[in-house]
Amino acid sequence: MHWIASQTSKTCQTLVIVTDSFDFSDLVRPGAGAVAPRTPDDTNVLEALHMYRAAEAAMRRRTGTAMGLGENDLLALRFILDQRSAGHPVASKDITRYLGISSASTTVLIRRLETGGFIERRANSADRRSSELVPTEAAEGDTGPMLAVAQNHMAAATRTLTPEEARIVTRFLTTMRSTVDEIGQK
Repeated sequence: MHWIASQTSKTCQTLVIVTDSFDFSDLVRPGAGAVAPRTPDDTNVLEALHMYRAAEAAMRRRTGTAMGLGENDLLALRFILDQRSAGHPVASKDITRYLGISSASTTVLIRRLETGGFIERRANSADRRSSELVPTEAAEGDTGPMLAVAQNHMAAATRTLTPEEARIVTRFLTTMRSTVDEIGQK
């Protein structure tokens, strides 16, 4: 840690990327089952995916820092904003499930978002016994432009794909999401 702290921020970002690109097959215990052999194409695809994830995580950290939010806070706020625009109410249990954190951690996270002026709790219109998490106008105003710029840049990158390439990428990412969602589930 001391060595990392003494390096430039560019070096630290590079180290984060290298760490995120770790090959988990090295962690498989003997007798735990064989790891499928990887081809150069598999390695290239997985490495590109890891590099994308690292870049996206760095973007979230930069955005969160600019807004004074931690990564989970920003993910929760983004979830609340997305669900709100889709017309779906959000309760604290939805945040717990989405982030995979404890209800106690969710309570603290929601309190930070409330204190920061990003969300308000309101009585659920369908069920007055529970509360709904609603983004404030300030959250939509502060978050909107930053996330819109990122969204526009990413949309521009997708427009470089042919329709067939877009279908292949979508199918691959959908399969990877399902695969990752199933890991550790019983």
